[in-house]
Amino acid sequence: MKNLLAWLDVHFEDALCGVLLVGIMIMLMAQVVVRFAFGHGLTFSEELCRFSFLYLVYFAASLVACKGAHIRVTAHTQKLPAPVRVGLLMLADLLWLGFNATVIYQGALLIDSMSTRPMVSGSMLLDLRYVYFAVPAAFTLQSFRILQRWYRHFRGGVSILGQQQEEV
Repeated sequence: MKNLLAWLDVHFEDALCGVLLVGIMIMLMAQVVVRFAFGHGLTFSEELCRFSFLYLVYFAASLVACKGAHIRVTAHTQKLPAPVRVGLLMLADLLWLGFNATVIYQGALLIDSMSTRPMVSGSMLLDLRYVYFAVPAAFTLQSFRILQRWYRHFRGGVSILGQQQEEV
């Protein structure tokens, strides 16, 4: 069990994004084959691909947050000593965590308001709260991964700079 948790800690987003991407490709291929062979498309596949792509995008953002590989403007910090760079990146991460907290809170409010006025998708008749749940769930996971990177940095295992060079 501990090995599974350790594997999920490292590869959860990789596996989830891989499964979603393969699922999207299979559904799109099935849509093309059915449309070509029978002259009409599947009613649910395009909508399911759209929803899967939404989850893929948000959880891929969590993946790059975990690896510290997201796009940052760091040209202005390259000449600074590594400790100053770390401090500036941690300040940027604090701002990012504040933004994430706002998105999580507002997303939860939106999902809660949708429980009083439920909406369903057009062809699958899926409750859209499940689709909208991708936003607060992924931003929560992003925040967890940012804090996890900080923990590993202060414990001495991994640099907070991610893929940036540590030497000046």
